[in-house]
Amino acid sequence: MAEVCFAEPEYLVYQPYVGLHVVYHARRILYRGRSRYQKIDIIENEAYGIMLFLNNNLQHAELDAEIFNRAITRPILARKAKRVLVLGGGSGQTVKTLLKSRRVEAVTVVEIDEEVVEACKRNIPGVREALEDRRTRLVIGDAFEFIRISRESYDGLVVDLTEERLNDIGSFEEVYRFAAERCRGLVSAYIGSTAPQLDGPERIRCHLESAQRYLERCRVRSVFIPSFGSRQAFLYAGVHEGSRGEV
Repeated sequence: MAEVCFAEPEYLVYQPYVGLHVVYHARRILYRGRSRYQKIDIIENEAYGIMLFLNNNLQHAELDAEIFNRAITRPILARKAKRVLVLGGGSGQTVKTLLKSRRVEAVTVVEIDEEVVEACKRNIPGVREALEDRRTRLVIGDAFEFIRISRESYDGLVVDLTEERLNDIGSFEEVYRFAAERCRGLVSAYIGSTAPQLDGPERIRCHLESAQRYLERCRVRSVFIPSFGSRQAFLYAGVHEGSRGEV
């Protein structure tokens, strides 16, 4: 990242692409550390409340988390899935949203970075309760490796992985095949920003083509997330024909 005038620890600076820097002020630093996988920061910001960053890339903002959480769980809850698999989701937000439904009986969360989990449990409200709920099973491990060896079946799949992994279309093809074989063909996957500067349209096309090889009624919905400053894309498969969504 190029030199900028906003220095840590008072500011977090993220460069999503060349020509743009996004700066977040840290009124209060709740956690700062580095795991074997990534840099982890949890801060309190005047505009968005408690925020989680991985490698300075925003993952969660308290103020508008419900918008993202609702988008990523929408088809799973609409279809009244009882047993749900979540790939990623170490921030605890997805499982917290799923557990609000009384119909959800069990959620398995597969997260590679245990330090992210522990930092969020200590610093983000509601995360400890969700991840330690009797209905939650937390597996520390690689999501793609998990589906290669898992023989369990689920009623639905939520994919909540970090942006760095979204371009690994080969691995995502395994995910979509797993959803067809083990998750009743019901999946909701976060697939990143729609911005052309981040190759959003091409990435979305690749995900859609990959999912359509194995799943029915695939569609992409885009949602504007204020703290992200852009529209984010979600791929749904197995949703009812009446559901609407577009980029």
